[in-house]
Amino acid sequence: MRHHFLRLFLSIVLIVVSLIVVQIMVLLVGSYRASVNWRARVFDEFVDAVEAAISEVSSADESSVFNLMLSNTSERISGLLLRNGDGEFVATVGRSPMGEQLPTPARARDTADTAFIPYDGRMHIAYQTSIEYTDVEIASPAYEIALRTTDGIIPVLRDVSFRPLAKGPSMTVALPRTLTDQDIVGSIAITLNGEIQGYIDVMVFRINYYSPTAYLLESLIFVFFFVAIPFALVLSIILAAIVSKRNEKSVHQIQNALGKLSLGEFDISLPKQHTEEMSVIADSISTLAEDLKRHQISRKEWIRNISHDLNTPVTSLNILIDGALDKVFPLDDKLMLALKKENDTLSSRIASVGYYSYLLSPDAAAEPVELDAFESSDEVLSANKLSCTVEGDDIKIYADPALFSRALLEVLRNASDYGDSSLIPVISFHKGGDGSSIIEVRNKGSLPHPLPQFFEPWARGDESRTSGGSGLGLPIVYQIMEIHKGSVSIEESGGFVIVTLSFPARKE
Repeated sequence: MRHHFLRLFLSIVLIVVSLIVVQIMVLLVGSYRASVNWRARVFDEFVDAVEAAISEVSSADESSVFNLMLSNTSERISGLLLRNGDGEFVATVGRSPMGEQLPTPARARDTADTAFIPYDGRMHIAYQTSIEYTDVEIASPAYEIALRTTDGIIPVLRDVSFRPLAKGPSMTVALPRTLTDQDIVGSIAITLNGEIQGYIDVMVFRINYYSPTAYLLESLIFVFFFVAIPFALVLSIILAAIVSKRNEKSVHQIQNALGKLSLGEFDISLPKQHTEEMSVIADSISTLAEDLKRHQISRKEWIRNISHDLNTPVTSLNILIDGALDKVFPLDDKLMLALKKENDTLSSRIASVGYYSYLLSPDAAAEPVELDAFESSDEVLSANKLSCTVEGDDIKIYADPALFSRALLEVLRNASDYGDSSLIPVISFHKGGDGSSIIEVRNKGSLPHPLPQFFEPWARGDESRTSGGSGLGLPIVYQIMEIHKGSVSIEESGGFVIVTLSFPARKE
């Protein structure tokens, strides 16, 4: 049972670990989606704040717009990046999404582009003389702040508007190496009288920048790897041990039952099993035991019935011969006819046994051809001097001629032997819904109750022998239909016994 335990253990471990892996994947995917949604949400809130305050712009220059945007940044905005009208990097304010101070070139200290940027303690500008750059793809601006001035010697701000832009091509910009394309969550273009003056790129602190969030993620990872997985292994061992222990008892019971079956002991009883799989196996073994017991009884009956069926004409022959030798019966034509009758009966029954044995052998095969129903049935009736009413459709039957004739003959003999002698049997032909050829032979009569196994050899035992039959008629029919991959059935309906033969349709 050790191998059984190992299989169960490994199966349970695989299931539990798979669930943990799925949970980890859900956590990672959920964290990623939360991070993306977080960045988009913060940017949308920033856009709403800028749009609401855009009317406060007092002058038509970049410093007024930038200061407006700077004053509306929340603590979740990590920094702003300033680019000129050509899209080139000019300066940064604040920190990267991971909290690193963003650098601005020292040469821009006294230029007009950065002179207006204030220092406020949280988001300020840090000049550096040496900055490493990398090329970064920046998406096109999502919004535009449009400034319009009056014509004249001294332009005066006429109006300012804020509107979304259609998505356009991205641009490549050389930015400080501390920034990546994922750090910029959105861009806003600044235009003056329709001409682009610059771009403001917005950066948001990452969700794991905040201490509680980072702590939560670290705690979950610790729980998964140092608590969940060890717990899963221990749980798997316990479950595997419990299940294997329960199954061990069932396996021993099944082994013992199979051992008894192999020794020919068919009276076995298995207790109710605890699992569905073991219950199915136990039920199958019980059914097998019943079938084997029934077959054993049937074999004994077959031997007894075969002996009886063959011994009856032999006994009659011995009586007649002994009577002739003892001068009890005169040696005349009457005695010869009686001897011939018993000899014919013995020969017929031996021939039936041999033919049935042939049908059960691998050598038995059908060579189907197309037969005319009426013509073939007339040949059988004429050759065996049987009377029968033929009705129905003149259909074509795809069957082996010799096997078809033998099957129909056995059914007609059975109908004549066991039916009402005052009425002749009726044969009818018709096509089945699936294209099969249906032959029904009905005669006045009734079936015994309980119903015997008509298609088992000598199933009727003494009842069949009282009328002189061999008990192999319907079993021969059954085997012939099996060879044709057809079917045969017998039923009682309206005072008639109906035997139905169904030959399958011809396969093209």
